[in-house]
Amino acid sequence: MNVAELLRNSAASRPEHPALVFEGRTFSYGELDHLSDCFAACLHAGGVKPGDVIGVLLESGPELVIAVLGAFKAGVVPNVVNAMLRPEEVRVIVADSGAVWLLTDSERSKGLEPVREALGVRKTVLVDIEFTELLRSTPDGISTSDFPANQIACLLYTSGTTGRPKGVMLTHLNIIDNAIQFARVHFGPDDTLLVAAPLFHCWGLINGVLGIFAASGTAVVIRRFKSEPVLKLIEDVQATQFLGVPAIINHMTHCATRAHRNLQSLRVMHSAAAPMPAELITALREDWNVGYAESYGLTEVSPVITTTTAAEMRAGSCGKAMGDTVLKVVDADGRTLAVGEVGELWARGTAVSAGYYQRPDATAEVFVDGGWFRTGDIVRMDTDGYVYIVDRAKDMINVGGEKVYPRDVEEVLFRHPAIADAVVVAAPDPILGEVPKAFVALKPGTELSVEELISFLRPSLATFKLPRSVEFVPDIPRSASGKALRRLLRQ
Repeated sequence: MNVAELLRNSAASRPEHPALVFEGRTFSYGELDHLSDCFAACLHAGGVKPGDVIGVLLESGPELVIAVLGAFKAGVVPNVVNAMLRPEEVRVIVADSGAVWLLTDSERSKGLEPVREALGVRKTVLVDIEFTELLRSTPDGISTSDFPANQIACLLYTSGTTGRPKGVMLTHLNIIDNAIQFARVHFGPDDTLLVAAPLFHCWGLINGVLGIFAASGTAVVIRRFKSEPVLKLIEDVQATQFLGVPAIINHMTHCATRAHRNLQSLRVMHSAAAPMPAELITALREDWNVGYAESYGLTEVSPVITTTTAAEMRAGSCGKAMGDTVLKVVDADGRTLAVGEVGELWARGTAVSAGYYQRPDATAEVFVDGGWFRTGDIVRMDTDGYVYIVDRAKDMINVGGEKVYPRDVEEVLFRHPAIADAVVVAAPDPILGEVPKAFVALKPGTELSVEELISFLRPSLATFKLPRSVEFVPDIPRSASGKALRRLLRQ
């Protein structure tokens, strides 16, 4: 078994079909298969052995795709690193993984100079200078390695927003199954999927690129997101589906030029990584005239465990269990709760990863007896198995004993016509312990006072849920996957 089979199988059946489109350059399945073969041979020629780890610190683009697929073919484990991290954060992740090579670009390599020795790698490959020549100079003809299903294929480190980053060990079976199961629900061979989520994030890489490869369709990837160029790209490539995160879709929805673009080819917008505000879903369906499909998961579950088609989506839900995933909602003592009750979501099935790299203590905390993974997310499920995210357990605000889930307040904030983005966090209070605080980014050209905002919220929220303070900010800080960086806001 090898993740690269997702590419190789499509290359065998559709060698001339466009597999990957990037900045005007189209790679057929046959060409992408050949180039990743060359990189696999390059790794072997350079003394990188099966089981070794290589760091891949790159923005989205063909070099990242070729490197990751080539590593899979060679049995080498790619550690795909968030390209937005600072040098010290990169050092922690690369050194922890024990990577022997690091693939990056000249700009990032220069930034890593102060921590270069501490990275521990024996070779750095600059893809913008030497990658093309490296591929040309390497003999092809390598055979894709075959591994047991539970062999570690890839390391993807958690964001580290709540502490030290942990390397999630995804097996060949984890990735293959997640890509195929997602494709079965959503993609066909004639689809052109614009992947706006970054490829160093599992949502963009596994469910985006590898998912559309599993369906033998076409992936269009972008180096980085900007609303107007992406809207133009949808029109130019006639994208049929779009994969992103709520922050991206929010920016595009409010882009002044959207109404002037011909987006009729677009059928479905996919989102994950954070809950989509109800107001945005309505805008997609009524203003964009496209279907909306929300998925849910975490890196630890490869990453998607709930999804459904746009036609079957239910308001406020992120779908139902995908593939052989089994879900249950439990209380604080691990007891299964009845349908409709609110508790922590646990998952079991092929999607559950092998745990955290060299972290048996952290693994034991959330990968528990019976093959269950504790997600840490608070949810409820309906009688048909549809999951409704309430919030992250760690983000819940305890206001004098009353539970306040930030998402409840954020949903109401997003209804205000002047608000472009908003996040609610816990602020310390000498009497109540914690109270809600709202960080709000306004749309360009709008004004809003704190008093006006609270007056808007008051009819829809219980008094204890009302923000005790509001801070207006230019932008909400978010990770590359679109998750609000609440820790930074709390600080």
